[in-house]
Amino acid sequence: MNTDATARRSSLEVRVDSRQWVVPAGKSLTIGRKSDADVRIDDMHISRRHAVIEWTHKGWLLTDHSRNGVFVNGRPHDKIVIRAPIVIRLGGSKTGVEVSLALLDEYSTVPSVASALTHARVMGERQVKAERLRVGRLADNDVVLDDLLVSRRHAELYQVGGRWQIVDLGSANGTYVNGQRISQATAVDPDSVIGIGRSLLQLVGDRLVTYVDTGDVGFEARDLVVTTRAGRRLLDGISFALDARSLLAVVGPSGSGKSTLLRALTGFRPANMGVVRYGGRDLYSNYDELRQRIGLVPQDDILHSQLTVRRALSFAARLRFPAEVPRAEREQRIDEVLAELGLTGQARQRIDTLSGGQRKRTSVALELLTRPSLLFLDEPTSGLDPGLDKSVMRTLRGLADDGRTVVVVTHSVANLDVCDRLLILAAGGRLAFYGPPGEVLSYFGQADMAEVFLLFEREPQTDWAGRFRRSPLYERYVGTGLARPGAPPSAPSLGPRQQSALTQFGVLCQRLLAVIAADRFFALSLLVLPLLLSLLAHAVPGGTDLGGFRTLLFVLIFGSAFMGSAASVRELVKERAIYQRERAIGLSLGAYLGSKLVILGVVTGLEAVIFAVLGMLGRGGVDSSVLLASGRIEIVIAVVMVTVTSMVVGLVISAWIRNADLAMPLLVPVVMLQLILSGALFPVQGRAVLEQLSWLVPAQWAYAMGISTANLALPADNALWRHDASTWIADATLLATLALTLVVVTGLLLCRLDPQRARA
Repeated sequence: MNTDATARRSSLEVRVDSRQWVVPAGKSLTIGRKSDADVRIDDMHISRRHAVIEWTHKGWLLTDHSRNGVFVNGRPHDKIVIRAPIVIRLGGSKTGVEVSLALLDEYSTVPSVASALTHARVMGERQVKAERLRVGRLADNDVVLDDLLVSRRHAELYQVGGRWQIVDLGSANGTYVNGQRISQATAVDPDSVIGIGRSLLQLVGDRLVTYVDTGDVGFEARDLVVTTRAGRRLLDGISFALDARSLLAVVGPSGSGKSTLLRALTGFRPANMGVVRYGGRDLYSNYDELRQRIGLVPQDDILHSQLTVRRALSFAARLRFPAEVPRAEREQRIDEVLAELGLTGQARQRIDTLSGGQRKRTSVALELLTRPSLLFLDEPTSGLDPGLDKSVMRTLRGLADDGRTVVVVTHSVANLDVCDRLLILAAGGRLAFYGPPGEVLSYFGQADMAEVFLLFEREPQTDWAGRFRRSPLYERYVGTGLARPGAPPSAPSLGPRQQSALTQFGVLCQRLLAVIAADRFFALSLLVLPLLLSLLAHAVPGGTDLGGFRTLLFVLIFGSAFMGSAASVRELVKERAIYQRERAIGLSLGAYLGSKLVILGVVTGLEAVIFAVLGMLGRGGVDSSVLLASGRIEIVIAVVMVTVTSMVVGLVISAWIRNADLAMPLLVPVVMLQLILSGALFPVQGRAVLEQLSWLVPAQWAYAMGISTANLALPADNALWRHDASTWIADATLLATLALTLVVVTGLLLCRLDPQRARA
């Protein structure tokens, strides 16, 4: 059916009590008691799915699907063709709920909304009489949008010279006109589609009509091609169309491009060629607006396992919803999601104590907070036993039935029968099959899915994609009616932030402190390590003589360098999946890195103070100073600076490596470099390569600060050890500069993890 053509015909007005819905021709509307019904009527006589109204070649047709019936003038009807205003009763001939239906020709100008979002429900309308209309979440707005993604006062429409303009009022999630985010005043006309949260608005004559994304969103990919820089194809011409409320499983041999396809479909790594459409809209071009309607659950957990389920979801909600959303509303949404996924009983349980299936459902719960229409999951059943595998797949089936489109990448083939569609990739990222799971075995002529995979191995030269394109199944389930892509649209950029970077910084600091406090072993080690190292420092012979205090100073500097790096070397890599997901939906890199630097800097700095003070307790050798009143304070400053700088060294390692298991093995050579190049064991000045490398070693500058303070340099020693204020300040400045440089390096390494901004 041509949606644009039918949209030019009469729309349908549906009224129940004081509520009104306007449905453009070409769409459908469900009436029932179920929470996801387009017209929800909370009455015991109304069935969960009581009636469906849809456009046909005869006009608007109402079909009864209920137990208690649909009545006109006291008589039951299975089907009603609506050609004139009519009043029907649902659930009883006399006492049933009264519903008024009428045709509205004046809504013939809605094709742009119909093409902008295939399944949108008209939530209401407002006649435009005033010259200004304010849109927002609070009740005092002219247009109220009940959506936690909408700010209290989100945007304003106003007239200038008889023409309408819209301006964003500093909202958290942005205002969009025809898919593009705007901040300054932008002209709008009847062809403009305004996107705010999950709602769309359009001027229709003298009315402003509000539509909401119902979740019944079809999904479509056409001719997706992904290549490497060397030209090797990872995906080769993938096309399919997925109906709303469907569950699709993507399977295939290892290396066939399943994860590559998932990244292309979600916009995280856009395809080099081809188009992905969300409800008829180009995903890549409209990514900033549509990103909140897409949920992605990667293979790795995207929640901190040390926290309880509720607390982890609470932090996630604070990052995803505008900062102005009250805590009570956030908690209410968390309760709704927990109840939907059957996790209410586990709300106060630590995530690391949950079963594998419960942990995966918790990750899904995080994504459901913003009510996404599309949900993608990468290997959700990986590592689960058959029972949990079945439980997770049944959960996904339920999510699809409740009004979402779900795509799952999986290696497991045990429970594919719950899916509506199955997509099989062959080697080279080619489409070998797309259709109902019940037809796959007959198509390949095999007894089970394992035999299908073995068939790919036995016949690697077979053109599986060409065979499928020539089969009747391709025409039936993929079809040729989808529009061919034109010029490749621009790829998605990073999404705008939900809150200011400062707000995010505060939330992230609180979350990191909560994670540290919840990880008892790590928290205990942070307390015990400086105490243990200080005891070891007292085991080192030392005193007021030159050699004795130099040895003590070396132990203090070297121990601090180890302590700082050990505290942070796994910090970034262990939560990489969390960072990538949050970054894709608007997390500020500065806020994220800043929270790590501040909290870990304070923690390791306090460790350093404890270590230095206890290590020097009862020890002589610091009778002089160069800048401050006390030489011991200058030594403590040097120890704190090397600890914090070494902590940043640990962050550099953590941002660089891809596996947390590599963290500690790499820490050993890094700490050894600090030991060797500090200048405490032997002079590095004048030695080629070693001297240049020593400039990159924090321990060298901190050791130089200590020697300068204690006046322990000999005439032949390093010039950086002189006992004067300018030398001490120079050493401290160079150490601080090194720390700042390492912070920049960490940020650049984190940038590699960002969603791809442009097509290769």
